[in-house]
Amino acid sequence: MNQLKVVDLPADLLAVEAVAAIYFEDERPLQGPAALLDWRLNGMLTDLLLRQEVAGHAGEHVLVASNGKIAAQWVLFVGGGKHQGLGGEAFRGLLRHLFETVREAGFRQVAVCLAPEGGMDVSDLNLLVIEACDAYLQKGLDCSLSVRPVGH
Repeated sequence: MNQLKVVDLPADLLAVEAVAAIYFEDERPLQGPAALLDWRLNGMLTDLLLRQEVAGHAGEHVLVASNGKIAAQWVLFVGGGKHQGLGGEAFRGLLRHLFETVREAGFRQVAVCLAPEGGMDVSDLNLLVIEACDAYLQKGLDCSLSVRPVGH
C-alpha cells in the first residue's frame, strides 16, 4: 500500500514534484485549489479556457511547469466534467485518471489538492485517494493530500 500523507497546506505551498488539482467545465470562475494555482500561474488555465483550448471535460488534463510562484515543480490540472451532480463513482474515476496521468508522466512525488466535495469529510476523501493511489501507482510513490475549503 502506498503511503498517503494528509497535509494542511494550500496547493501553492506544497514543495513536491507535482501538485494536482481538478477543474470543472461548469465552474466559472475556477474554484478551489485549481483557482489558487491558476492565479499563481498568472491565469494560464483561465487563458486556455477563454481561448477554448480546454474546457474542463472529464479526461482532459493540462500539465505545466511552475513559474516560481508555486513550491511544486509542475502543476497538473485535471478536467472533472460537470461538478453539478458529481457522484462518488464519477469522483473515483477522476482520481483514477489523475493518478494514471501522474504515472504516465513519470512523477514520483505528487500532492493532490481538493476542496471538500458534497458533504464528504477529509477522512472520506482520504479513503478515495488511497483507493485510487493503490489501484494505479507503483510502489514508492510519495503522495500527499490537501483538502482545504475555498478561501483557506
